[in-house]
Amino acid sequence: MSESLRERLARLRREDERASPPPASSVRERLARRAARVPVAIPPERLVQEGTVLARRTAAERHGGLVLCDALSADRALLAREARDERIADLDPAHALYLDTETTGLSGGSGTYVWLVGLGAFEAGRFEVWQGFLPEPAQEQALLAHVAERIRAAAYVVSFFGKSFDRHRLEDKMRMHGIEPPFAEKPHLDLYWPLRRRYRGHFGDCRLRTLESQLCGVEREDDLPGSFAPAAWFDFLHGRPHRLEGVFQHNLDDVKSLVTLLAHLGRELPSPSAPRASSEETLP
Repeated sequence: MSESLRERLARLRREDERASPPPASSVRERLARRAARVPVAIPPERLVQEGTVLARRTAAERHGGLVLCDALSADRALLAREARDERIADLDPAHALYLDTETTGLSGGSGTYVWLVGLGAFEAGRFEVWQGFLPEPAQEQALLAHVAERIRAAAYVVSFFGKSFDRHRLEDKMRMHGIEPPFAEKPHLDLYWPLRRRYRGHFGDCRLRTLESQLCGVEREDDLPGSFAPAAWFDFLHGRPHRLEGVFQHNLDDVKSLVTLLAHLGRELPSPSAPRASSEETLP
C-alpha cells in the first residue's frame, strides 16, 4: 500500500536530518581528538626567535685543550701561502666567518635542504657560534636570506671542504629563492685543501675528525656522525623522537675545529716526515 502524504513527509524529514551537518561543537570535538593523535615536533632547547629566524647562540673559549683565540695570532702570510691565495695575507682571522652546514643529502637541487647553518665569529676577542635552524621547509627562504646577509658582511669565509660542498648547497637554494649568493669574489679559506696537501698519506685519511685529532689533540665524546643528520631532521618534522641535539653539538664542534685547524695551519712547523702507508683516501 502506498504511503500517505503525511508518512512521506515524515520520512523525508528524517532523511534530511540525517544528511544535515553536525553541530559546530561536534566538529570542534572531532578535530581536537584528531589533533591529540598527531605528534608534535619538539625543537631542541635554547633556540630563540631572531626576527623570522630560529637560532641558537653559543659562546666558546676552548676546543678540547686548545684556546680558540690562538687563531688570532696565526701567521697570515703563511696562511696565504698554504692556501695559495694571496688575498688571505691581508685578512685578519678575527674578521672571518667560520662556516659549516648540515643538509638532508649530498646532492644539490630542490630536494636537498640546508636545515642547520653554523656560523662562528670572533666578537671583541670572544668566539661565538650562531646556529640557524630550519623548523619547517616553508621557512627556508627566511633562513637563507639571513645567512646570506651574515656571510656578505664578513671579511672572508673559513670552511672545511666548503668550496666543494657547503658553498654550492647554499648557492643552489639561495638562487631558487631569488637570493643573491654572497660568495662571489669573497675570499674563502677552505682548510681541507692546504691540510690535505701537507698531510696526505700521513694519516688514514684527511677527514675533519682525523685532522682535529691528529694535529690538535681534539677528541670528541659521544659524537653523532654527520651522516645521522638527515634522519634526525626528518624525525623532527614528523613528530617522532629525534636526535637533533646531537646534530647541533656535532655542528658546533665542527665550527670550533675550523678555528683550531686554522691556528695550526698558521704556525710555522717542521716539514712533515715521510708519509706512512695508508688506505685509499675518501672525501670528508
